This record gives sequence, structure tokens and C-alpha cells, in this order.
Amino acid sequence: MKKIVILLSAILFMVACEKGNEEAKEAKVVVSVYDENGKIATGVPVKMYNEKDYKIFEKDNLTLPTASTQTNESGIATFTLPQEEWFATQSQRFLTFVVQEGGGPANYQIWSAGKTVEAGKIIKIEIRLTQFPN
Repeated sequence: MKKIVILLSAILFMVACEKGNEEAKEAKVVVSVYDENGKIATGVPVKMYNEKDYKIFEKDNLTLPTASTQTNESGIATFTLPQEEWFATQSQRFLTFVVQEGGGPANYQIWSAGKTVEAGKIIKIEIRLTQFPN
């Protein structure tokens, strides 16, 4: 009986450790957004596109993002990517993060940064909203 209890305890411990490892496999992307003066930009919508959706976005800037959020009071937008959703078939994904002003066929600006995101890692990205001459 004692051996059965020890065996069951060991199995439960291994299952708990494996579950903890799965949670650690989620990736986080922290996008810092700065205005043209280098100051943090709060309340700015930041869009995230996966590889396929970004190719569509390049042709049509009104394409819905894969995910989106806004910068907080520190000018940071955080994207949490669960392992089972984002990294089930591959351990890395190339994602593009976009800030867009305006939209449609004309009268818009886009600032973007793309990076390879790996399961279990925290990635930091900066987007600087510079003004372009007309």
C-alpha cells in the first residue's frame, strides 16, 4: 500500500510539473509606443498581425488584426500568447505590430515593427511615431 501511495504521489508530481511547464511556454510581447517627441504615447491602439494576416494588411490597411489592445498609462501594450493557441504546431511565430493613424485608400500613416516570437519568451518592441513630410 505504501508503494502505491508513493507511486501515485510521483505521478501527480510529474503531472503538476508538466502543467507548470505548459504555462511557462506562453509568450509575451511588450510593445512600447513613443510619440514624435520621444515621450510615451498612452491610449494608442496597437494591432498585431500573424504572418498570413499581415500579407493581406499590406494590400488593404482596413484588414482586421489578429489581435489588438491599447497602450496603458506607461505607453505599453502587452500581448500574451498562450502556448496551446500560438505555438502548438511551431515553436516560433513571426508577428507584426502596427500603429495606424487614419485608414482607407488614402490619408493614413502606419508605423510597424515585426519580430520572431518564441514560446516561453518575453519580447520587447518599440514603435516610434515619427511624422512624415507631406
